[in-house]
Amino acid sequence: MERCRDAVDKCSHVVAWIDGAQVDDGTAWEVGYAYAKGKPIHGIRTDFRQAGDTTHSIVNAMIEGACLSVTSSVSDLCNMLKR
Repeated sequence: MERCRDAVDKCSHVVAWIDGAQVDDGTAWEVGYAYAKGKPIHGIRTDFRQAGDTTHSIVNAMIEGACLSVTSSVSDLCNMLKR
């Protein structure tokens, strides 16, 4: 856990891979920790399944709300980060 926490402390941005029926517990912790630290968070979700609380949600509302952006491909993520 300390290595993950220290890595988030040292980074300027966080990219969270948020595929799956539910966001991975460790990823959720890292997103919450980064959000509390004021770090910009960018999600990537290539999973076609709807995993949010409503039909228009992408993932869990807390995770989605913490992300500045959520993209659906690595190339879209890279293009967004270049801006």
